[in-house]
Amino acid sequence: MGSIAFSLPTPLPTAARATLDSAVFTAGEEQVPVPTAREIQEDKLIADWSLSESRYLSVPWPVGPFGTLVATTATLRERSTPYRLLVELARGKLNQVRTCTAQWQSIGLKTPPDYEQALSEATRSFARALNAPAPECDQLASRVLEQSFALADQLVREYVGQMFDVRHAEEGLLETRFAASTVRGPGPLAADYSRSFNAARVALPWRVIEPEESRYDWSSTDAAVAAARDAGLPITAGPIIDLAAGMVPDWAAAWEGDLPTLAAFMCDYLETVINRYRGDVRRWVVCAGFNHADAIGLDDDERLRLAFRLFEAASHLDPELDLVMSVAQPWGDYLAREEHTISPVTFPDDLIRAGLKVSAIELEVRPGCVPRGSLPRDLLDTVQLLNLFSLLGLPLELLLSYPATSQADPLAAAHGQSLWSPAWRTPPTPEGQAEWGASFAAVGLCTPQVRAVTWDNWSDSEPHLTPGSGLVDAAGRVRPLLARLRSLRATHLA
Repeated sequence: MGSIAFSLPTPLPTAARATLDSAVFTAGEEQVPVPTAREIQEDKLIADWSLSESRYLSVPWPVGPFGTLVATTATLRERSTPYRLLVELARGKLNQVRTCTAQWQSIGLKTPPDYEQALSEATRSFARALNAPAPECDQLASRVLEQSFALADQLVREYVGQMFDVRHAEEGLLETRFAASTVRGPGPLAADYSRSFNAARVALPWRVIEPEESRYDWSSTDAAVAAARDAGLPITAGPIIDLAAGMVPDWAAAWEGDLPTLAAFMCDYLETVINRYRGDVRRWVVCAGFNHADAIGLDDDERLRLAFRLFEAASHLDPELDLVMSVAQPWGDYLAREEHTISPVTFPDDLIRAGLKVSAIELEVRPGCVPRGSLPRDLLDTVQLLNLFSLLGLPLELLLSYPATSQADPLAAAHGQSLWSPAWRTPPTPEGQAEWGASFAAVGLCTPQVRAVTWDNWSDSEPHLTPGSGLVDAAGRVRPLLARLRSLRATHLA
């Protein structure tokens, strides 16, 4: 086992002290986290791991106006003297920005003069930080880290705008599906929904639909499917099985750890749901959270076999169905725990290599929510995530979620979900949700490999995972994000 020491800035920001427990080494081209032992000794962070390959350190860090975001160092080697943590985080982010800038410029991206000037200044500031004594080097490095995140944000927004221009010139208005997930349908806000989205997504919470074995309540989903059909919207349904806490009915969860019995129950539910709506729904999200969750006592390999059974059963019902796998925590945050061994990329790849029909891979991006969500990342990390998963050779779909409030949310709490407090130096707001949601939705919509973008929660009055994340609050009031999404649909989509 090797260890690397990092000198912490003095004084250590209060917000940073709360995030150091989430610092992990990452490895490989995917930069997947590996189990990491951490210890804080006075003004140092000591991180240990058991592998000998090259490594990076990723840590959520307070970055000025951007809030807490994951920052990653460049490649590290073992050495006797401590690294200065802020210097290495600044080096890593600046290197990411410079590399992406060069790559995108080589394929035609135009950057404005003020961007080039700011990038040069950040590079010069980093050189000064390297040669400055402590604590001045930490102050300079902190500034470079903020500059680098600001440049990353500007770079991606330039990329998104120019990508839209190129695609519109070649394709006209885009055919990407744009939807919000709902259990009951938009109800009295149906007109607002249809102006904002060109597709429907009907959630199928097993616990709600089959509260007792073989006793079904189809009232909500029948209404949602009928509303989408009447509006002429193409429908995606699912996930059929989600392994988040509280999603599996109590009568089935009683068989915890019994893979054959659980598989039989789940396949029976899947077949019942697909047969009921097959005439209206041709695209199904078969399963979600299988790469991450362990709410029913199954290990990684058992959940992989269970996913195989479900896709196989769906394919046998109708070989022409469009079958999607949803991947939770696509950056692999869960791999920091010893019990998890299959990366987010490897999980669907194993199914594809086994010959199953997987039509697309959906990536969940729900920052700052535990245990289902990911640590907060910026737009540039998200673009690179899409590029990584595109290597699997399948279309991608993007599922987005972000809180608009920090008030208690009993429906999310029923699934064991809460906000990760270190991510929120100020409480989430409707305006913050609107800015984040519109920005990340634009990234998905402009990307050619992405064929669908879905906001995960239409209303806080319906079952959901991310607290306070609805486009409509529990009292039926529309949040500002809906208008921002409507503008994206009107500008870019058919």
